[in-house]
Amino acid sequence: MTLLDTADRDRSRQPAPPLRGGLGRWVAGFGGRAFLVAALAAVLGGLSGIALGSWLAWRDVDPMAPDRATTLQLAPTVLPGAFDDRVDYYGRHTFWNPYSKNTLHGGTGVRVGRAHVTGAVPAQAGPEEVAAAVTRQMRAGGWQDVHSTIQNSPLATVEVTGTRGGYLAAVQFTRADEANPATLGFDLMWAEPPSQPRYAVAGGLAGALLGALLGFFTSRRWRRHSRRMQRAYVSLCSVTLLMLTPACLGNIPTAAGSLMANTHRNGPGPSVYWGGFVIYGAEPLAILSVLPILAIIIGCFLPPITTARREAETTRPT
Repeated sequence: MTLLDTADRDRSRQPAPPLRGGLGRWVAGFGGRAFLVAALAAVLGGLSGIALGSWLAWRDVDPMAPDRATTLQLAPTVLPGAFDDRVDYYGRHTFWNPYSKNTLHGGTGVRVGRAHVTGAVPAQAGPEEVAAAVTRQMRAGGWQDVHSTIQNSPLATVEVTGTRGGYLAAVQFTRADEANPATLGFDLMWAEPPSQPRYAVAGGLAGALLGALLGFFTSRRWRRHSRRMQRAYVSLCSVTLLMLTPACLGNIPTAAGSLMANTHRNGPGPSVYWGGFVIYGAEPLAILSVLPILAIIIGCFLPPITTARREAETTRPT
């Protein structure tokens, strides 16, 4: 045992300097590694908390997309003309992974489950006329937050959206070109629950705070151990980072698409922030990350090996 090891061990036993002793002394008492671990844990905890809060907000919503009877009942309040009584589905669940049967096997994220009805295209009507007619129909039918968007390139398209009674309606019109006829369609899906924003924000803040506190606490406690144990701590933190990063990073583009009301570039859709946790391999890795986290927490309460050996030697009869 070297004098340097003894000095490091004695220094780690000293209490952290109070804030009134100077911010620099307080920071030095924790060490640079503690702040690095706390920063990474805060980022991962914040992204995980946002996903968890969003997921909890959606638990009260029907897991299946709106049924046929409801879709046909609401279609006259949206479409200005006649429509087909056939209802097509793009995903029967509220949110679905189009490339797998469940979230443990493949896929690139989530899409919004929606019921689709084809409407009759108004004769000789341009994008502006269709947008105005659908907007009037939806407002007369009691739909709120009605917005219309007209895009003239590369094709003349119209998109009108609105909410009513927990539903989100989206009408899309595409003008005819040389190869394709004009189309008018109505999509019905579940709207974002009112609790979604506050659940997501609260989850993100709580996750970031808990992650930072866990990083500070564990880094401080593991400094009592030997250098070999501290290397094990760094390894456990690295494994946790590798396991959680794919799900957390995959959640960022899903959240960005949701904020722009474009879930997975498949038309308008409600906000959902947990899509990254269903990409291929991310969900089981995120679940397995609980194991190294538990190992880190258990290590915080283990007595230092050198201290245990010293106590055993002092109590050994001569």
